[in-house]
Amino acid sequence: MFSNLKSAFQKAISKEIDESDDYGEDIQAIIILLLEACQIDGETEEIEINFIKNLLINKFNFSKAEAEENINNALKNDGERIEIFSQIKIILNQMDHKERIDVIEMMWGVILADGIIDDFEANLMRRMNGLLYVSGIESAEAKERALKTSKQS
Repeated sequence: MFSNLKSAFQKAISKEIDESDDYGEDIQAIIILLLEACQIDGETEEIEINFIKNLLINKFNFSKAEAEENINNALKNDGERIEIFSQIKIILNQMDHKERIDVIEMMWGVILADGIIDDFEANLMRRMNGLLYVSGIESAEAKERALKTSKQS
C-alpha cells in the first residue's frame, strides 16, 4: 500500500531524480485534502493537526520535522488556493482505487480525531466520495476502520 508514493518521495529526498520532475505532488495533494478535512468546520484543532502529522510520520515515513514543515507550508499556502479540484485530479491520475479509499480513510480519521462529525464535515466526505469515485459503502467501511484506529490510540 502506498509503495509507489513512498518510493517517489524517497527518490525526491535522495535527489535521485531530476529536480524538474514533480514527484511527491500526490503526497502534497493528500496533505491538502487532509487539511481541508481539518479546517472545513471552521476550526483548525491541534488534535486534528497532530493526527495528520502522525499519518505523515507513520504512513509516509516523514520525520517529525518533515511532517511539520509540510503541514506548515500547506497551511501557509492555503490562502492562495481557491479550489481543491486540482488536488483531486492529481490523486485520480496517480492513485489506484485502493489508494483512493485509503485517502478517504485518512480523511475520516482527521474528522473523527476530535470526536465530532458536523454537517460541513459530513458534506465534505460525501463530495470526496463522488470526486474520488469511492462508493458510499467503501467510504462507510473506511470510516469504521478509521473509528477503530482512533479508539485504539
